[in-house]
Amino acid sequence: MFKSCSPYLKMFCEKGINWHFSLTPELLKKNEVEDKLIFLHIGYVSNINIRESSVALFSDPDVQKILNENFLCIIEDKEDKPESFLLALDLLFMNQDFSYGPMNMFIMPDRRPIVAFSECNPRNFVNIANSLLTAKREKRDKLEELSETLTITALNTGVITNKQSEIPIDRNLLDRYVESWFDSMFNKGFIYKIKPYTPNPSGLYTVIEYLAGNTRSKYFSKMEEILDHLHYSSLFDPIEGGFFRQAADYSCTVPFYEKTLEENSRFLLLYSAAYKLYGKESYRETAEKVFKFIITSLSLSQGGYVNSTTILEPIDKADYYSFSLNELSILFPGNYQEIAENLGISITTEKKRKQIPVRTPDLYQKLTDEHFKLLIARRKEHKGYYRDTRVITASNASAIAAMAIASRYLDNPVMCQRALVLFEHIVYHNTDPVNGKLSRYTCGSEAYLPGYLSDYAYFIEASLELHKTLHKEEHLSVAKRYTDLVMTLFYKPENGMFSKSELGLNQETFPFKRESNTDIVRPSANSVMAGNLISMYELTDNSSFLDAAKKQISNIAPNLLSSGPLLSSWAHKILKLIYLDSIKPEED
Repeated sequence: MFKSCSPYLKMFCEKGINWHFSLTPELLKKNEVEDKLIFLHIGYVSNINIRESSVALFSDPDVQKILNENFLCIIEDKEDKPESFLLALDLLFMNQDFSYGPMNMFIMPDRRPIVAFSECNPRNFVNIANSLLTAKREKRDKLEELSETLTITALNTGVITNKQSEIPIDRNLLDRYVESWFDSMFNKGFIYKIKPYTPNPSGLYTVIEYLAGNTRSKYFSKMEEILDHLHYSSLFDPIEGGFFRQAADYSCTVPFYEKTLEENSRFLLLYSAAYKLYGKESYRETAEKVFKFIITSLSLSQGGYVNSTTILEPIDKADYYSFSLNELSILFPGNYQEIAENLGISITTEKKRKQIPVRTPDLYQKLTDEHFKLLIARRKEHKGYYRDTRVITASNASAIAAMAIASRYLDNPVMCQRALVLFEHIVYHNTDPVNGKLSRYTCGSEAYLPGYLSDYAYFIEASLELHKTLHKEEHLSVAKRYTDLVMTLFYKPENGMFSKSELGLNQETFPFKRESNTDIVRPSANSVMAGNLISMYELTDNSSFLDAAKKQISNIAPNLLSSGPLLSSWAHKILKLIYLDSIKPEED
């Protein structure tokens, strides 16, 4: 039986559509006899737009009727099935759809994809469904041809199949990459056009690491401008700390009120590295506020950190994160106008109108801890705040690595101690005591689903970063053991890459497996493994680790210059390679 603790799936259970939560062999066999097209929907609870638009779509009577009568309907949570999500995202990107969902896919009975889209308008959705039914009935051969073409395209997009011609992996390649990255994002205006806007703290971290060795770069001041823009915008929550995941556009004036553990861990890493590079006190403050948010707002009493927080109401009706002058005058009757100005709230507007607070340069010097306690307490009086309490291995491991690295950048041992406590929790709760395999996540006291490559890769990274910080052999030993396990369960000798899910496990929804090679907001699992292999070589002097990392990177490097931020984590691993004395040109 398929198991899940997904709050997203629970939202749609028995709500008008005959959903299945897994494409089991029995269900697939039955469907092949009935010859129905498959409809697959992938979503997640923390993304308010995805959640609200999907609820509206699947509540529509016409949508319910056409799906129930003509399709086998599968619904998945992206955290449960990241392999399906990765494929759907690839297919959306092919259509220049950078919305990150919701993912709606129609699939042939033999599991080959036909089309993927994020459209949630009921009328348009029904038109698409009717067109496919007509094609299946009258032009089946054309539909077969379309699905075959899309399958081949998807395979070539997601998996390294042919050995690329080698190119020199050197500083010149990175210089050209950073230049192309800035050109595509800013000079060509891509970042200003994309809506909604999802920051990429991992990509920015790569640039920070690059600039640390090239402070005279013409992009040094531009990077500082970007960092200032983000943490002085509404994307950053000045009251409880932490960054919201998305905003309406790059201006970041209208945030979408969801915060995730993984992305805030990346922001912790980004701003601690930025503080080390630029020495700006505001960057240190930002890193520490993000850290405090993680350990205060995302922690569970039984240990581990929740996956995400969000609001349960539509954005235009929610007031959890905003304040009115009237509220502030009740909380701070003697100096509410001064408090408001320090929170970026206009004192000339109507007193009951809600306003989004923003960080001002002197905020943390002007307001005390007592001020923030009252503001947070006022927020708690509002309804509609939700925490997804799944303790996901990959995102918790990302937090461990970020805390360990940030503790070195900021000379803050408390961060590393928190990382160590979290690491021990994952070891004791998210691993199988018999075979050592990782679970995808735990919810309460129960483990759910086999771990994916991302869970293993991030867990190894966490072990390595703790070893680099605390210099304890036990953490290196864990990293070695799980690297061996990954080589057994995921490694593909035909191309030197790693499969996203275990090679021996059957993929339920699609007839082919994926690789995680593209850095879409979070670093791809293969790029994280490449970094782990480089670190393992540095710590053990075992050249087989370095050879494996080089093989991975040589597969990706020919595509680097045309990728923009989509291969930013690979650029970071190239940076690590360049820093190794053992790969200087004269020693190759």
